[in-house]
Parts: sequence; C-alpha cells; structure tokens
Amino acid sequence: MRKALTAICLLGALSVPLAARAQTTDVSDQDKTFITGQQQTNLAEVALGKTVMEKTTNEKVKDLASHLMSDHQKVSEENAALSKKLGVTAPTEPSAEQKANADKILAQSGQAFDQAYVAAQVEGHTKSIEKANKEISSGSNADVKAFATKYLPKAQSHLDMSRTAQTQLSGTETARAANGLARTGRSTGRLAGFGIVALLLGLSVVRLSRRSAATPS
Repeated sequence: MRKALTAICLLGALSVPLAARAQTTDVSDQDKTFITGQQQTNLAEVALGKTVMEKTTNEKVKDLASHLMSDHQKVSEENAALSKKLGVTAPTEPSAEQKANADKILAQSGQAFDQAYVAAQVEGHTKSIEKANKEISSGSNADVKAFATKYLPKAQSHLDMSRTAQTQLSGTETARAANGLARTGRSTGRLAGFGIVALLLGLSVVRLSRRSAATPS
C-alpha cells in the first residue's frame, strides 16, 4: 500500500513541471509569425540605421537612426533568447520586402533620402504597433504575449519620434521654398524697377525729340 502511494506521489510531482513546460512551450502560428517577423524588423532596423548614420548630413535624422538602431539591437537580443527558449528558429536577415524597401531608400540622396527614411519609419512602426496589439489580443503563448506587451510602448515611442522628425523635415523644406520665393520676388521687384526707369527715360527722349522737331532751324 505504501509503495502504491509513493508511486502516485512521484507521478503527481513529475506531472506538474511537465504540464507547466507544455503550457510554456505551446507556440501557435500567430506566436511564431509575430516573433519571427519582429526579429526580421529588428535586423532591418539595425542594418539600415548604420548606413543612414553614415550617409545623412541631417543631425535630427542621424539621432533618430542612432536611437532606433540601439533600441532594436536590444530587442533583437531579447527576441533571439525567447526564440531559443521556445524552440523557434530565429531569422538571421531581414525579409525580401524589407531589403527591397531599404534599397529604395538608399538610392535617394540629400533631402529626398532623409524624407524617405523617416517616412519608412513612420509606416513601419505603425505596422509594428498593429502586429504587437494583434499578438497581445490573439496570441497563445504567455511568453510571446509578454514580449509583445513590453515592446508595444517602445514601438509607440519610435513612431512618435519618427513623426516629429518628419514634421521637422517638412518644415525645413517649406522654409527653403519660401526663401526661394522671397529671393525671386526681390529679383522680380528689381527688374520691375529697372523697367520703370527705362520707360521714363524713353518718354524723356521722345519729348526732347518732339521739341527739337518743333523748333525752327
């Protein structure tokens, strides 16, 4: 009887950690999609951020790229550790779409390059927030949902920073256009002034000619 009770107790003790482990490692397709997609985003942000910092001459854009690169490097490390824990194969490079978008940005230069990069950040982090919210609401694995919950405010912060940079760039471009119009206006005003002077001189010449013609020789 004692042996039977001992066996039952041992089975009960073993079943608890096994059940807990099964619950922890239960990863749905939604969980896998989110965690692998997020890691691809991390890799894309880090790679693009490095190039942007080297190429841009705008300090605001450089600061944005530096901040995003640093944050996504940390998130990438957390993502890799979680993937390993759950037995999910972590991607080692960005998606084909992310690579193509990066190529389009890097093909630009000057103001167009800065605007393209910042616009991509606004669009990308808007999508990241949507994906994190979807994982939080419909994900299955507690660890992945916790990861999404932790990342969500960071993604919102990145979106806010990108929108601010976008507004600043738009303001700079508007100011340049306004300055260009002002310079054109001044030039036009000068030309108009010269035209009036020339007209007055012409009228004076005509009057003198008429007087000379009317005077008897």
